[in-house]
Amino acid sequence: MCIACIFAGLLTACGGGGQDYTSGNAPYANGHTGIEVTYKLEGGVYQNSDRDVRMYYYIPEGGETLIAPPGEYSKREIIRQNYVITGWFRSKRENSDGTVTYSDEWDFEKDKLRSGDEPLTLYCGWAPKVTHTYAISYFDENGAEQVFTSIKTQEGRAFADPSDLADGRVGFTAKREKNAETGKYEIAYYKGKDASGNWIPWDDAFVHPGGEESTAVKVYVEYLKGDFVYVSTADEFIAASSAYARTGNGVYLTNDVDLGGEEVDGFRNNAGKFTGVFYGNGFTISDFKLACSATNDDLTSEYTSLDDNALCIGFFGILEGATVENVRIEGMTLDISVKNSRAKNVYIAPFAALAMDSVVKDVTLSAAFTVTRLESYQGEEYIVTDRLVWDESFGCENCTVQVTLTDNR
Repeated sequence: MCIACIFAGLLTACGGGGQDYTSGNAPYANGHTGIEVTYKLEGGVYQNSDRDVRMYYYIPEGGETLIAPPGEYSKREIIRQNYVITGWFRSKRENSDGTVTYSDEWDFEKDKLRSGDEPLTLYCGWAPKVTHTYAISYFDENGAEQVFTSIKTQEGRAFADPSDLADGRVGFTAKREKNAETGKYEIAYYKGKDASGNWIPWDDAFVHPGGEESTAVKVYVEYLKGDFVYVSTADEFIAASSAYARTGNGVYLTNDVDLGGEEVDGFRNNAGKFTGVFYGNGFTISDFKLACSATNDDLTSEYTSLDDNALCIGFFGILEGATVENVRIEGMTLDISVKNSRAKNVYIAPFAALAMDSVVKDVTLSAAFTVTRLESYQGEEYIVTDRLVWDESFGCENCTVQVTLTDNR
């Protein structure tokens, strides 16, 4: 067997010291003269120094051994900014145009030092680091192009975003379009805008051109401000309604939704408020029963416009800093049955009792209210059937309301 002993394996200058590591007189170990291997970094930096690294390999007579570059022993990288190592070479030639050519590469898995070999010099070969990416980009509120994130790729590969990285922009939701094959709404990617400002769909046949220089190909995404859930089915609508108190996500309606008489909670958080954005996009929500919650936990006491311990019943409860646009609600029923001794006044309206710092426009609503019980509370009931919001000072733009009221008390 051959035994390789490495002495002073990390003989490299540690900063600006004056020690000389260039002596050709290698030390002795076990009576054998070490074979000196000089690793020239060629612009690289190793352990905070750009000086040559020298190692001495002690090989018994007649023996041989594999060697390794400096970083293999210390687990520290040789670094050159924006470059990658291409290999270690025995020969170096400086060309007339100022470039350098390296040749006769050392294979660390096959090439060996043998006892009696002359000192060896290996040159570190470098090549510019080339990174090809697809840059997820968007236009900000001022119309300026911005890059949100980049996806590394290789020459000849098509664009792919399997983890929906484009949807990771905090406080925004990537717009989606319906996939004709799957029927699901998926993030829409574009290659830019035309002269009229219309989005140009991404070409799925496009592949990255690559090249010898780093190349970033822009892929555009249109963003909605806020966190949204896309809703196109009854199940998705019910799930979004039930989860709103926990997620606070807005709603982006993509289809007419017939709820088939199911009971839904509307959109209210644990404080009885809707504070998000509801984009109806002209679609209709129909045939559902609005849940009428009337427990002590549903009472509100933080609004000066209402008495303490007021009970607010409506699709959104109380609108605060909210936006609701372009939606039709048809066939909503509400069975009003309240028995709550702590409630003072009861405010019932199709949409909400109050709407503060909110925008409601282009809404059409038809509903049927039935009063079964209103008792055991200390105040009065206020049932509104001719406007969306109980607070008559709130202005709703282009809204129509039709509510029938049946009192069975």
